[in-house]
Amino acid sequence: MPDMMQGLGRRSLRRVPKQERSRDRIDEILKVSMQLIGQKGIDAVTMKEIAALSGGPIASVYQYFPNKSAIIAMLHERYVDDVRSLISEHVGKISTPEEALQATDVLFDLYYHRMRERPSTQDLLNAIQADKTLADVDIAETRFQAEVFFGATKQFVQSDQRDNYLRTLFVMFHMAAATLRLALMVPAEEAAKIVAQFKSIVRTQSTFYFTGSFPASV
Repeated sequence: MPDMMQGLGRRSLRRVPKQERSRDRIDEILKVSMQLIGQKGIDAVTMKEIAALSGGPIASVYQYFPNKSAIIAMLHERYVDDVRSLISEHVGKISTPEEALQATDVLFDLYYHRMRERPSTQDLLNAIQADKTLADVDIAETRFQAEVFFGATKQFVQSDQRDNYLRTLFVMFHMAAATLRLALMVPAEEAAKIVAQFKSIVRTQSTFYFTGSFPASV
C-alpha cells in the first residue's frame, strides 16, 4: 500500500475508537452520511443533520470527526478496502492469459453492478475528486490496483514489454472508473453499449501484450 494511503481516513479521526460502542457509533455516523450523500449530494449535507439522523448530539460526531472532509476520507478508505477485497479475490485465481482476460471482464462487471446498487458511491467519488488531497490519494490507489493486477499477470508478457504493460494497466484502471461514472449518467441502453465498448478495448489491448498481436476480429 502506498505511504499516502496508510490510514488517511483513520488519521483524520479526532479520536480513535477503542471500545465496541465507539466503533458502532462511528459505523452509524458513516452509514447515515453515505445515505445523506446519496439523497442530497455532498454539498447539501451538514454535520448537524448527520448527528440528528445518526441518533446523537452533534458533539458525538465532532468528538470523532473534526469536519465533513474527515467523514469523506473515512468513507473513501472503506470504499477502497471494499474494492481491494474484490480485486484480491479474483487476481489470486489467475493462472493463464485467458483467465486474466476473463478477470478484467468480471471485475468490471462486479464493480459496475455494485455502483448501480449503491448510487451514493457515485456522489462520494465526485466529492473525492473535488478534494485535492483525496484526489491525489485516489490516484495513488488506482496505481496500487494496477500494480496488483500487474503482479498477477506480468508472467504472460514479454519482459521488454512489461514497463509499457504496467503503464497501460494504470491508464486502464483510471479509465475504468471514468467509464463507470459515464455509464451511470446515461440511459441504461446506452450504458450497456459503453460498458461493452470499454471491455472490448481492454481485452484488445491486453491480448496484444499477452500474445504480441491484436485479436483477429479487430
